[in-house]
Amino acid sequence: MTINKSKIARQEMRELLSHWERQRSPAGLPRIETMSPLDIAPYLQNIMLVEIEQHTLRVRYRQVGEDLMRVYGQRIEGAYLDEMPLRFRKFATPAYREMLADPKPRYARFRFVENWWIATYERLMLPLVAMEEDRVAELIVAIYPTITVKADAA
Repeated sequence: MTINKSKIARQEMRELLSHWERQRSPAGLPRIETMSPLDIAPYLQNIMLVEIEQHTLRVRYRQVGEDLMRVYGQRIEGAYLDEMPLRFRKFATPAYREMLADPKPRYARFRFVENWWIATYERLMLPLVAMEEDRVAELIVAIYPTITVKADAA
């Protein structure tokens, strides 16, 4: 169930994953109640706390870090995934479906090349279960983007 930490480039993500692993219950996943906001405070600017509604399985962005809101260019706190722009949904929807089908930590690194810039980002998704329901009810999604100007555009 663990991710090879040596594959994770950012120290912050390795620390966050280690904290998540320490909070795991004997059944395997940490409970929402065990993840104190104080423990993840150093990472909050790059974290989205994502709720999964129990009956509809709709994904809602409960809290979004300041650095991520700058990247997205809009406030998405309180918004649902199905209300987000198509490009956003195209990448996010499969990740959430995979997480709900097989809840375990996931790490990925993506690279996008647009007209004059290159965007690279690392994403770490960590599931949390609800105490009373024993189901994935929330995710900690850490995203660390890097945007650079293409060399031929400078």
